[in-house]
Amino acid sequence: MPRKRIDLTGQTFGDLKVVGLSDKRGTNNTRLWECKCTCENTTYVLGISLRAGYYTSCGCKHDAKRDKGLVEHIARDRVDGTRKSALKAKLHKGNKSGHKGVRWVESRQKWNANIGFKGKQINLGYYTTKEDAIASRQAGEEKYHRPYLEDENE
Repeated sequence: MPRKRIDLTGQTFGDLKVVGLSDKRGTNNTRLWECKCTCENTTYVLGISLRAGYYTSCGCKHDAKRDKGLVEHIARDRVDGTRKSALKAKLHKGNKSGHKGVRWVESRQKWNANIGFKGKQINLGYYTTKEDAIASRQAGEEKYHRPYLEDENE
């Protein structure tokens, strides 16, 4: 026996107003409802998801909330153009030297040390040994990063 489809045309679910049944298909070949959000975006949703309250907007509210949170985080995290969280970030998975800011430069056959500060990359020099490059990076961290990390601990 075929299931009877409930007509949702014209109904409102949160910020979504159902325009009508679309030709698009969702999971299990189920037809989707075309909905217009208050922000003027169009989205396609399963009827059961609308009726259950899983969808109340096209996602614009989520994006706005996320963007607001990101702006607030950056404002709290940034001091003089330097992100404090980046100073304490873990080693990048692609790092081959095992130390932040130290890399092998094939063209020069030397180790390079650099450090990020106030949105810029500062070259700390090229070294014959990896240990010298690491020492240079650590001295750079003391000079550039330490004052910002000490401010946070107070």
